[in-house]
Amino acid sequence: MPLFVVEYTYSPETSALRDDHRTQHRAWLSELLRRKIMRSTGPLASGHGALFIVDAEDEDAVARVFAHDPFAEENLVANMQIREWSPAMGEFSE
Repeated sequence: MPLFVVEYTYSPETSALRDDHRTQHRAWLSELLRRKIMRSTGPLASGHGALFIVDAEDEDAVARVFAHDPFAEENLVANMQIREWSPAMGEFSE
């Protein structure tokens, strides 16, 4: 199955609201990990976004999954980019 990198960009203005919804967001992420949809995730060191590595059939499938993120449902993601990724070496390569 193809791998995709999803990048969130956050607005500083929504920081407090993200804190309010972080528990639900992390529960949603944990479920994606349990179901082996997501392979890895974490915030960017700057605090202005996050990266996700996702297994999915195609970009539309990724978008449908990420529409259910509590952060997305509360309009706390300023921008989301989805890109198919072809790892050549390392843990995620085939």
